[in-house]
Amino acid sequence: MRISLFISLLLVTGTLFARNLDKTFQLLPQPQSVEVYSGKGINYGELAYVTSVGETPIPVLGAIVDGLPQSKHSGKSVCFQLSQANVPDSPEGYVLEITDKGVTVTSRGEAGLFYGAQTLEQLLEDSRDFKKEISPMKITDYPAIAYRAVHLDTKHHLDRMEYYYRMVDKLARYKVNAIIWELEDKLRFTRRPEVAAPNAISKQEMQALCRYAKERNVEISPLVQGLGHAGFILKHHWELRENPASDWEFCPSDPRTYEVQFELYLDALEAMPYGRYLHVGGDEITAIGIDDRCKATGKSAFELQMIWLKKVCQFAVDHGRIPIFWDDMPLKYAGIWDLIQSDKTEEEVAKEWNTGKLDKGIDLFPKECVYMRWNYGDATTPAHRRLLKWYSDKGLMVMGATAASAGDSPFLPRRDTRSGYVKGFSQLVAENHLEGILATAWDDGSPHLDTVWRGYIAQGEFGWNPTARNIEAFKKVHAQREYGFRPEDNRMAFLDELEKATFFFDGALVSSGRRNPAWGTTDFTLIDLPDKDNPGAWSEKYKEKIDQAKSEAERYKTISDGIRTAEQNALRNRYTLTIYEQTNNLQNYPVRLLLALNEYDTAKDDAARRAAQQKIREVCDYFQVMRNNLESVYSETRFMQQPEGFIADMNHHNHLASKTENSDWLYLYEIPMVKKVLQWLKE
Repeated sequence: MRISLFISLLLVTGTLFARNLDKTFQLLPQPQSVEVYSGKGINYGELAYVTSVGETPIPVLGAIVDGLPQSKHSGKSVCFQLSQANVPDSPEGYVLEITDKGVTVTSRGEAGLFYGAQTLEQLLEDSRDFKKEISPMKITDYPAIAYRAVHLDTKHHLDRMEYYYRMVDKLARYKVNAIIWELEDKLRFTRRPEVAAPNAISKQEMQALCRYAKERNVEISPLVQGLGHAGFILKHHWELRENPASDWEFCPSDPRTYEVQFELYLDALEAMPYGRYLHVGGDEITAIGIDDRCKATGKSAFELQMIWLKKVCQFAVDHGRIPIFWDDMPLKYAGIWDLIQSDKTEEEVAKEWNTGKLDKGIDLFPKECVYMRWNYGDATTPAHRRLLKWYSDKGLMVMGATAASAGDSPFLPRRDTRSGYVKGFSQLVAENHLEGILATAWDDGSPHLDTVWRGYIAQGEFGWNPTARNIEAFKKVHAQREYGFRPEDNRMAFLDELEKATFFFDGALVSSGRRNPAWGTTDFTLIDLPDKDNPGAWSEKYKEKIDQAKSEAERYKTISDGIRTAEQNALRNRYTLTIYEQTNNLQNYPVRLLLALNEYDTAKDDAARRAAQQKIREVCDYFQVMRNNLESVYSETRFMQQPEGFIADMNHHNHLASKTENSDWLYLYEIPMVKKVLQWLKE
């Protein structure tokens, strides 16, 4: 009797005492609470069917669970139920319970059921991939930030439509619940058809995508640039320019400005019918108040900007949307922009902090507007925290904007795909209870979106749970979720090296000029070539470049080996690895050319010199091979040139990705350098 009682107590306490989740299972984002119990759980393949309680709808499911019948069968089930009891307050929160009898997902909202299903899908993937039983457990989960968005900028390129559907699937998988789409001319505006690019997406196509996204709890809202960044409109409407020589800004004092803008807004809202926001842009103005129409008003540039903002905000509200506005211009007019961008200490900031101009003009700030506080670096600085407090004190709504890809990220985002910046700003948003967080991905240097994905997924991780993981832990979990790599295998270490290689590639072939940052490319001067009558002089002149090229050649081999191993072992998403492979080959091209030239310049005799010349020719010939391979892979998802009839912008923003209407801009230095070398060989 005593033995029987002891065993019974042991069984009971064994199921009640929680333990840690087996490290085989890596969930992304990290749930808020996981209680794991002893006893038998379930294995991949043991679930027999999907059901729901009463009128509870079954959400869109992942591939594994969606493969089960949705009618009662014998065996273990996945059961969905809506309930107001014993669940998180958030409609996106859920409770996922696993026992040896099956799985139950409970939430107060349909979004929570969907996210519980996504978490279950990840557990089943790991059980399948690593042949491990899923322990009995209870996951209680909810987001720290309610609005977790990424930014899609199609300023300079479009991807194939199916890519955007796959994008929605992946964002939903990682619990990102919104996209703010910067349309520019890539929507087929019906009220102003002249604005649309020849290859623009139709409103019906966009509506279908938005419905698909809504079914997966992803809300798509438009960003239609106003006041500034208006080249896509004003290249067709010269009469509305503030500066006749530039298509950058509208004149805010011309009533026709609002006729055009409002009709574009209407088209965008119709194309994206389920979003709650209308982002009106409004940033980086350079010339407001210089036109006679504006001068006649007697208003300052700041007043003119805020009058425009009031009108467009009212339009948004009248049409059932919440307006969003990039907030930099009021801060620049107030003279505190540089301070906010600085990393000065609290003591230094306190001495310079002066919001007098902002305080004086506070009545001009529309209260119905969300002010998008953008900072693409470290948002946790003292000055930035002070600014957030000012907004809070004034009762203004604020949303954070970080960056998964910024203007200083041509070809490939850098510094851990900027995930540290995403984490920092997400923590700040959660601490200050801001309206939400947006991970921007700027198209100035138009990196392939597959190179941006780790930053987007970081927004999923840190928007949901900003403090659970550090960056190194996130990178390892990302590798498992995206490719099926166990953290201890460290299969994605090559990506750290690939990011480092971009810095030499930026300027390897020039002695002056820049292509990074991609929003401010300049004229450039190519390096000189060796003088056969003065051997060794060229190598001495460019010794630093050559030494670095030798190091980069070794780095290239390491990266290539790492990518090859990753491709051989990946369980999914191999296409992203091929994008990394082609990007690696592009970044290595200047290295090959520099080392071949160095070999010629240091040749010991005529025979060695002739052999080096032949090698240089081979490297020049390889350029076209490398380019063809890269574009063959890139073009599987994106269009590589502008369509016939496209009209380029005419303004001061000299974006790298707008330098040519075909893909030549990708090789801004390499094309003229190869031409120069071939001419040198001929002479």
